Parts: sequence; structure tokens; C-alpha cells
Amino acid sequence: MAEPANVRLHHYQDYGWLRGFNIVPSWGARIEQAWWDYSPDRFREEAALANQTHANCIRLWIEFTAWMADPDAVHASFMDAVAAIDELGMRTMPCLFNRWHSRDYDYGGTYIEDLHRNWNPKLDYVRDLVAPLADDERILVWDLCNEPQYPRLDADSNAKEIEWLERVAETVRACGAQQPITIGVLQIEEQMDRLAPLCDVLCCHPYGRTPEQQREMLAVCAAVQHRHGKPMLSNETIPGCLDDTKRADCARWTIQMMEESGYGWMGWGMREGRAISTRRDRYDGNGIDGQGFHAWFNADGSLRTGLEFLTERPTLRAPWE
Repeated sequence: MAEPANVRLHHYQDYGWLRGFNIVPSWGARIEQAWWDYSPDRFREEAALANQTHANCIRLWIEFTAWMADPDAVHASFMDAVAAIDELGMRTMPCLFNRWHSRDYDYGGTYIEDLHRNWNPKLDYVRDLVAPLADDERILVWDLCNEPQYPRLDADSNAKEIEWLERVAETVRACGAQQPITIGVLQIEEQMDRLAPLCDVLCCHPYGRTPEQQREMLAVCAAVQHRHGKPMLSNETIPGCLDDTKRADCARWTIQMMEESGYGWMGWGMREGRAISTRRDRYDGNGIDGQGFHAWFNADGSLRTGLEFLTERPTLRAPWE
């Protein structure tokens, strides 16, 4: 597999060493609040929890709707968060847009209606964040969007969403980004195939509830990877659960399978907080027993029971370690 022409940083053929979490700051019920109420000290405190598990990457969620309220302030906070993650010895995977939405307690992001409007302000936002970091080794991968909803939309909306993602990818590359581009794709084979041409590195979100389910999902990932001839990583996997023991058991076998696949793993919702699926009384359906409580650390900063094995030094290490 040849390296993409404009990619010079962090393009690897195997990402089995990838190990980390999605940051959903405990103070933010929505993506916007995470940035409007951003605190450098609190962010460092929460990101540092990942060091207990030898994490090497943080997927950092941000959105146009957060940035537009005060571009200068949010830009500065984003740059501070990237610096904080680097101080802790990890790389950042910015997630620029979110298209996953909860029907009951939404986490915010971009909606299909937004894609039928003027895109220029959103592309200005992309340029503002990407251009200063285009050749910065602290950025591992640019994740254009979390879980765009194709093919779960009508044909017109499907086409509009793909066109929008094409423009976002073009904008990131026009900024001179030397890091790979990916898209955090839903675990749907058709969608993975459709979005693969936009990516330098493919992405999967296998949330198997059992080893058998996970094995089937990884077989799909391998087939997609073979068809497109590109490396693949996973920036979301391992379903949540209210039961700590069930979640820990699932985490143990999932992590082993993800490392062996060469895709690595990143868990969603690192610390118990205010956002959907990071609190026990508001979880989504993406979980064992339908209980998508995804936090890895309790509100007091302690690891959830059963996850102590994550404190053991892993065999696979990031290339920069």
C-alpha cells in the first residue's frame, strides 16, 4: 500500500498499537458546552486519567457550533487542549464534526438540515483549526466526521452528505495537512465502502456484544480494507454497560481482538459526566443489555471495577514511544 502523496506524518500500515479514548469532558452535556466552559486545568486533570491505562491517543471532539460563538476563544482553547494532550505523551485525533445524535438527550453536532445550507462558514472553521497544525506531529489523524448517517437517509440527503464530506476533505488537504484523513464510520459495510475514497486511513466502529459478533464485524472490516488497499484503525469500539463486570469482561476480549486485527482501539466517553452515555441515568442503546453507559472512569477519577488490567504495560507500543 503506497503512502498518499500529501501525507508525511503518522501514516502506518498497522495501527494495532493504537490505544486511547474519546474525550467527553465531564462538565459538558453537549459538545458546545465542553468548549464554551473550557478550563485548561480541568482538561489536563481529565486527560491525565488516560495515562493510568498507557493510552497513546485522545480523540478530541469539537464542532462548528462551538467555534462559531467565539472563534478566537475556542481556537485558543482547542490549541491548548492539543498542547495538554502532548504534555501527557499522547497524540491528538481531532474529530471536526459529529453526525451521531441521541433522540432523547442529544450531544449536539451537525444535522442533515445544516447540509442544505451555506457550507462556507463551516469550511472557514475547518481552515481555522487545521491550517496551524497542518505539519504538526502532535496531530495523529484528522477525523472529518463522527458517524455520518449515510445510507440511513433519503437519496437526496445521502448525496448532499457525501458532497459535503468531499468538500471538508478537500479543505483539509488544501490546508496542507500532512497527517492522514479518516472518517469515523458507522459499522455498515456499504457506508465504509462509499466513504473509503475520501480517507487515507480507513476507520471502523465495531461494537460487538459477544466475541462472535465482534469476529463477524472484524471480518467485514478486513474485506473493506482488502478492497480499498488502505490501512485501517478504530477510534470507537467496546460497548458500554451499567454492569461493571460485564463491561470489563467485554473490554478484555475486545481489546485483544482489536490489537490482533491491526486496528487498535479507542473507547468512547472517558469519564463519568453530564453528557449522554457518560452518566448512568442517561445511556444510549449501544451497549450490553441495551445499556450504553460508556464511561471508563468513575466521577471521582477511579477506574471502573474490573478494568485494572488496563494499568498493565501493553506489549504493543506507539511508534513515537
